[in-house]
Formats: sequence, C-alpha cells, structure tokens
Amino acid sequence: MLKPGLILFIALSTCKLATAQVFEGTVKDQKTGEPLGYVNVGIIGKSLGTVTDETGRYKLNLTNHATDSLKFSMIGYQPKAFAVKDFVSSTAQNKVVLLEPAIFQLKEVKVKDHKWKEKVLGNTTQSQSVSSGFPSSQLGNEIGIIIRIKAAPTYLKRFNASLSSPSTDTVKLRLNFYSVKNGLPDKLLPEQNIFVVVAKGQDKISVDLDPYNIVVNDDFFVSLENVKRSNTNLKFSASFFSSALIAREASQSAWEKIGVGGVGFNVLVTY
Repeated sequence: MLKPGLILFIALSTCKLATAQVFEGTVKDQKTGEPLGYVNVGIIGKSLGTVTDETGRYKLNLTNHATDSLKFSMIGYQPKAFAVKDFVSSTAQNKVVLLEPAIFQLKEVKVKDHKWKEKVLGNTTQSQSVSSGFPSSQLGNEIGIIIRIKAAPTYLKRFNASLSSPSTDTVKLRLNFYSVKNGLPDKLLPEQNIFVVVAKGQDKISVDLDPYNIVVNDDFFVSLENVKRSNTNLKFSASFFSSALIAREASQSAWEKIGVGGVGFNVLVTY
C-alpha cells in the first residue's frame, strides 16, 4: 500500500506534467514544403521566444500562456499569429506551421542629379573598456541604435560594428534595419535576410549592404539579432551619452530603451 505522502507526490507530479506545454514543431515554406531556418517564434509582447534552427525546428515552453498570442515571422514571408490555446490544440497533431512567401512590389527610386555625399552615421566607438552585450540568452534577442539621416533619400552602403574583445567562438547573427515610430523600431526594411557570421578571434564586423538595395527617407534603427546558440556572449564596444541602446529580450517581445549609452554600430551611407 502506498503511503499518503507518496500518493500526494505522484498526484502533484502528474498534475505538473499535464499542465506543462513544452511545444516542439517545424516551420516550412507553404509553397515548396522546405523547412525554414531562423524564423522568429515568440509570444507577442512577452519576453518568451526563440528562433528555428537550420532545419526549421523550434522548441518553446507555452505553459501559463493560454491567453496570449504566438507569432511566427521572417523577412520574405507573411507573418502568422495564433491564440496559444488554439495553436496547441490545432497544431498538436502535425506540429507543422506553414508560412506563405510575401510578394514585394518593385520600389521606384528617383535618382537626383546632384553631387552625392558619403558619410558614416551612428556610433563609431571602438572602446575596449566600455562594452554592452545581448541582455538575455534567448534566441531572437536583439540590440541596436537609432541612426539619424542627413537628407532623403539615403542609401545604406556598409554596416560596421566593433567588439570590445575578440569573439571566443563562432557566432551567427542577423542584421536588421527598421523604420522608427515613437522613438522605437517599427517595421523591417530589407526584403531579404542579412546573416552575419562572426568567426572566433574576430573583433570587427563589416557587412556590404549594396546587394540589398536599402534606401531610407527618414531616421532608421539598425540591430544585430542572436539567431544561433554558441558558447560565447559577444560584447560590443559602447560609449556613454550617444544614441541610446534599444533592445528586446526575445522574438516578438517589446522593445525597451536601456541606459544612456549606445553600442558601436554605424553605417556608411550616401545621400
């Protein structure tokens, strides 16, 4: 005969397992059926999220989020959102989420007949004594700064960033550009993903932006996003009293301004 204490322990353990909702699944292209790597998956407005791996797989603990909404998004695809309680019940069988490719209209760019100027905008610090890093270890964690332009249109040519110390491991990041609304990032600007691989021992990041044809007519936000797990936490050069650091802890979580200093992110532009 089981002792009362053991019966209580078994009952509590069973209840805990019944309410836990660690959900695993795969995200695929709706047209081709191919797995989609590096899709942002997260609870809208909450600090809970992740990014799919190279094979499109993800794992997320949805416990106590039945009344929240879960969103899947990636550049080049239509985002998809679900009420968590509906998602768990409807997707539990096949565990596959299909994203529909987005259709982009060709942008008309009017080139002015004038002498173009070239300038580096943003924070050019290469400090090794002042640094800032990703505020959490969750995939989809993102940090950046707002960059103010001099004139419109402005063509983005090259992104640069400085690390306060060399990376101790290979790290994969995504470089993002957003429009700005009410002092915070709003809508993504590029029409394709821009991935950055930081090699072990590297202390500078430089990305050619010409292939992406990014043109802005107003101030914009530039960020780096952690999309793949590694054995290091990158530290970027930072400086006080520059454009404020803005970050979010996970995919789909809210943006927040952090401190009075900003990271050493800058962009070479022509205008």
